[in-house]
Amino acid sequence: MNTVFLPSPELMQESLRQSLVEFASVEWLSQINSTNIFLLQAAKDEDQESFRPALVGAHYQSSGKGRLGRKWAGEAGATLMFSCAYDVFLPDNKLPMLAPIAGIVACEELRKTVGEKFQSRLTMKWPNDIQYQEAKLSGLLVETIRPSIARQTHNHRVVVVGMGMNLLHAKELSVSLGRKVADWTSVIQDMHKNDTEINQSIAMLVARIARAWQEAFQQYEKEGFDPFVARHAKLDALAGRVIDVWQDDKFIMQGIARGLNHEAHLLIEMSNGQIFPLLTGDITVRAHETQG
Repeated sequence: MNTVFLPSPELMQESLRQSLVEFASVEWLSQINSTNIFLLQAAKDEDQESFRPALVGAHYQSSGKGRLGRKWAGEAGATLMFSCAYDVFLPDNKLPMLAPIAGIVACEELRKTVGEKFQSRLTMKWPNDIQYQEAKLSGLLVETIRPSIARQTHNHRVVVVGMGMNLLHAKELSVSLGRKVADWTSVIQDMHKNDTEINQSIAMLVARIARAWQEAFQQYEKEGFDPFVARHAKLDALAGRVIDVWQDDKFIMQGIARGLNHEAHLLIEMSNGQIFPLLTGDITVRAHETQG
């Protein structure tokens, strides 16, 4: 089987524009500094109104961003990298829930792609990393900003969701990063599908995720996080696992992961039985330690 590469930027853009006719702007470029930065700057532009929903993707990002300020690096054409911008109407205290919602939705759409037989191999590690057989496949970055012009209400925000998914080179990345990494090519190989099928479906997958994010954010505005608690439970990579919590590279606590509450906090059962709701932090899983 040949390695998988993205279709050309021109083909990606054409396919996405045909699939996302309801989006106000769809672009796929050969190179960009950062798809998230591009859409955030557009929302801040006081000289020209930006139109949403919008999608920007690129075969290569020279200044890609990851969560917690980390840099996202990827070889041209070997990483799926795109961002979407949406208008949302939420108070400040409701904005942090958008990050796990974005992860839940992306993982659900990837599961639909691989089908029922393989979907349990795809899980979400809070707050929004997507894993394949416990190796990181994809990361998401969610950022919000007030639009500079055409602001409709006090709670009007623009949410920008960036997704990066490895398509190739999982073995090399695992060695260089010192942790388990997965790529979409390996997923497709496990399913015994060929590279022609994945090339044809990449644009469709991006379109489905972009549309599903929009629908999920609209649902969240109306119903809150409650509907997403059960959806997360079906994908939870941490459920019942003994985990360590780190912040700024400092160990904070250890406990057992017990899912999410209705504010999207990760619930951690401490050794004394107390439940601690975690809002932010890096999670590492204790190998082969699971509690009922």
